[in-house]
Amino acid sequence: MTSLGELMIDVQRLAVLREVARAGSFAGAAAALHHTPSAVSQQVAALERSVGIVLVDRSTRGVRLTEAGRLLVTTAESVHAELTVAERQLRELRDEGPPTLTVVTFPSAGEPLLAPALTPLTAGRHVAITVVEAEPDGALAAIREGTADLALLYHFHLPEPPRGWAAAAGPGSYTPLLREPFRLVVPATHPLADRPTIDLADFSDDRWIHGWGGPAEVVDALAALAGFRPQVVCRSSDYRFMSALVGAGVGVTLLPALALPERDDVRVLHLDPPPTRFVGAWVPDRPWRNPTVERLLTTLRRRAEQLAGDPRAAGAHRETRSERRSEEQPWTR
Repeated sequence: MTSLGELMIDVQRLAVLREVARAGSFAGAAAALHHTPSAVSQQVAALERSVGIVLVDRSTRGVRLTEAGRLLVTTAESVHAELTVAERQLRELRDEGPPTLTVVTFPSAGEPLLAPALTPLTAGRHVAITVVEAEPDGALAAIREGTADLALLYHFHLPEPPRGWAAAAGPGSYTPLLREPFRLVVPATHPLADRPTIDLADFSDDRWIHGWGGPAEVVDALAALAGFRPQVVCRSSDYRFMSALVGAGVGVTLLPALALPERDDVRVLHLDPPPTRFVGAWVPDRPWRNPTVERLLTTLRRRAEQLAGDPRAAGAHRETRSERRSEEQPWTR
């Protein structure tokens, strides 16, 4: 039986296998690593010899990881993330610079939620903060790769985060922050603008200003349930622009509460029940926890409570006491 001392896994070869898994071929991995396909193949073969098991099935149609290969790639992802974090910490120690904090956020959470939560961290303290804008898939990848300390994410349907997030981000914990309803935004001159609550089917003949990704999928699903397909006249990821188009009379749109406009030329209408987007923070499990992350989680919770209690700030749903108690406990993966 091979002892731990004899089973020496080369970190560089692990990195090569990780790239093969990402690219799906030796040629793709070679292009990413600036190697030749032959050199990549040799590195994988050497790794297979060192662990004593086949990691990659080779064929004329490409390569496919074996079960052992998939297991080792999971390890490679963790090693890569830990080395990335360690490199950053060593750089801070060497340069005697301020502690760093890298946060990934989706666009509509940046202004109302993240920026106010960061303010107490920058007041009178020296923290080098980097903010990256990304949708949930990109944010989870940044967590997995060790380039982010905290990610703000959104999801739909249930308060519990999607099961796939743990595989996408690696071990970590999710802290729920907001329950965010979607509202229908229409021109102030729309015939139904004065209705307190509306049925989406009443807007089947309207022209629609559409978003992208998850929010757009929610609109399409709701429209399908209401028996129509939206006539899309614009697609945008800029909620301010979408609101301006509504104000100009171009069409109607569904927006999350954090992105609701304060404009005189539009009206915000309520669906009953409203589609809900859940907003939370994912923090990776690391041997060394960045203390600034804990401070940010505290200020994010405080800001989320302010938004939930002030309809003018976000229109976010005010939880009942029992709902709040159940959501204060983070989900751990």
